[in-house]
Amino acid sequence: MTTDAEGQFQANNLEPALYIVGANAPAYTSVPNDPNSPTYYRIGETVNLQLVRGGVVTGTVTNAMGEPVISVRVRVIMVRNSKGQPPGQLIFGTMEQPTDDRGVYRIYGVHPGTYIVSAGGTNISQPYLFNPYDTDAPTYAPSSTRDDAAEVTVRAGEESNVDIRYRAETGHTVSGTVKVSATNIGASVTLAPVGGVVMPAGSTFQGPGARGFSFNGISDGEYELSAQEFAPSQTPSTSAVMLSEPKRITVKGANVGGIELIPKPLANVSGRLVLEPSKVPECQGKRPPLLAETLIRFRRPEKDSDSPAYQRAFGNAGSPDANGAFVLRNLTPGKYQFEPRFYARYWYLQSVMLGAPPAATAKTQTSRTNAAANWTMVKQGDQLNNLTITLAEGAASIRGKLTSSEPVSGVVLYLIPSEPDKADDVLRFFVTDIAADGTFALNNLPPGHYWLLTQTNVDAQIANVTKLRQPEAATARTKLRRTAETQKTDIELKPCQNLTDYQLKQ
Repeated sequence: MTTDAEGQFQANNLEPALYIVGANAPAYTSVPNDPNSPTYYRIGETVNLQLVRGGVVTGTVTNAMGEPVISVRVRVIMVRNSKGQPPGQLIFGTMEQPTDDRGVYRIYGVHPGTYIVSAGGTNISQPYLFNPYDTDAPTYAPSSTRDDAAEVTVRAGEESNVDIRYRAETGHTVSGTVKVSATNIGASVTLAPVGGVVMPAGSTFQGPGARGFSFNGISDGEYELSAQEFAPSQTPSTSAVMLSEPKRITVKGANVGGIELIPKPLANVSGRLVLEPSKVPECQGKRPPLLAETLIRFRRPEKDSDSPAYQRAFGNAGSPDANGAFVLRNLTPGKYQFEPRFYARYWYLQSVMLGAPPAATAKTQTSRTNAAANWTMVKQGDQLNNLTITLAEGAASIRGKLTSSEPVSGVVLYLIPSEPDKADDVLRFFVTDIAADGTFALNNLPPGHYWLLTQTNVDAQIANVTKLRQPEAATARTKLRRTAETQKTDIELKPCQNLTDYQLKQ
């Protein structure tokens, strides 16, 4: 849809579901969000989106004689976002522009962050368009290889000037064959540098019946190749993606050929979302979660290097059907944890179990795994079944204020289970930041006995609830519980209880 003169917009006739809403305008870019924690909206909600004027990277590309290099492609490649973190998504299209007849290029609408700038080399965003500089190795600003490339900081609404002295060095060729499952099937092939840069060094396509693929203009270095089998009728949300295992190669002073890539099916994880109502009188008549507004998501370790960043984007979150069944499709090999995103004030996440349901035989029950407290290992082509996510009715909430004789700044509040039999239940550990005015809120809490603990200078490993519940934080959770036990600021939460104006002393 298009906004009006005041920036207003409205979407009508939507089916009940969770939606991601974004906006774009020439020369503007969206405020960066955490790609691992997108914001979802439901029907009836009001959305406020903010666009900021993007940065501009401009300059001139000249040859060794100081003459302009005309129509050479120049691209900016993000190495860190504005928060100093590796970029979490691929950025194509507007990040690549050719020079004009003066050798000048201008790329606008650039996300704030840190970039390297290169000219020449294989076309990444539109590999089917010919360019006379495709076979050259990329020249990185100011006039170097990738290892010595200068970094440029791009700020919102500001212009950065980056000139490049073009080296005009011939690159190498990387070639091979994708072994597809049928003659009428094609494959897309990606070449990515080893070392964490999100944007690939090149992408190409092996058409149906073609003998192979090739990349030109490749510099010396280490790379990973992967291929995705492609059929025109595929729909990403329901089809099975065929992806080859990454193959590492080294380019050093010569072409590399004879590579064979064999796409194989990725993994699927299927299961069921179970709703467990409460018989407590205080919980009767409360709104249950709507399955159409529930999403089953997965997360991976931040430092997981089992597959390149561009491959981890294949997996899809899943929505449960009317019976609660869901499928998470096309997961690449690696470690996973699973969690539901739901909207119901009086419900909480009770358990995430992988294996046979409780109704199975006693012998089978022993194989059940607590998938909330452990990583689930997923291998190529795995078809994992019986992931059971249980939401229970009876959640409590706390809203209150921290009273302190000193200014409240950088204080974090932990809610820690005090009952001995709940000490290892990661789903009963919660954490939230306390606002500058001392207020705080915790929602969707399982009823029970807890300790409250405030801390400053918190380790990043336990700074948010996702990290606090990961297996690597087990020692930190034990330490937190011991500290909280000595302070004994305890609280009991009853089913469907809403504590308001709770006063917490530091």
